[in-house]
Amino acid sequence: MPGNPGSINQANVDLFKAKAKPASIEVVVVKDLKAALDYAIEVTEKTELGKLMPTTPGLSPPDDPNRKKTLAAPSISDEHFKLLSQKGEAKGFEMVRSKLRNHLAGIDVAFTVADLGISETATCVSENNSEDYRLATMICETHVLALPMNKLVKTSYEAEDFLIKAMDKDNNYTSFISGPSRTADIERVLTLGVHGPLYMHVALLEE
Repeated sequence: MPGNPGSINQANVDLFKAKAKPASIEVVVVKDLKAALDYAIEVTEKTELGKLMPTTPGLSPPDDPNRKKTLAAPSISDEHFKLLSQKGEAKGFEMVRSKLRNHLAGIDVAFTVADLGISETATCVSENNSEDYRLATMICETHVLALPMNKLVKTSYEAEDFLIKAMDKDNNYTSFISGPSRTADIERVLTLGVHGPLYMHVALLEE
């Protein structure tokens, strides 16, 4: 069972960290969601500007020196998006919260929040029916995902109650994310970022 609010199983935290490394997931521990927002800003600042397709309506050519880095953060509260936007705009980022269909050529960084974590596979589980949320996790080059430590379980079997409740809802969409996109379809050579994000960061929240 997921931990109760305020209840953190350190063994699950340590296991998640250990399993994250071979899955190409960078893990950091932060105090709370506001600190995770700061981390998303830091990651965006360090991220190289993506080479988005110049044919997409509304987007500048990839070699346009005036093009801004794009940080998308759908499905977070108004308060937190306002805080993130203030910091992002101060850095010169383009902040996006909705209508991600207008950004299908790609976004540089997406920030989302997971509902559950499975430590044995370093998997982040999110239950969210928002199209913008789903697009953000698929078309970004770098995905920053916040995960409360007290939402970590050791095995997928312990996620059963959560999944039963989620699947009982109409039009349910539950995603399991265990690192950046990867494929070995071409000559069995492992390649990252083909079908989704090239990089993944998980900010484990102490609170």
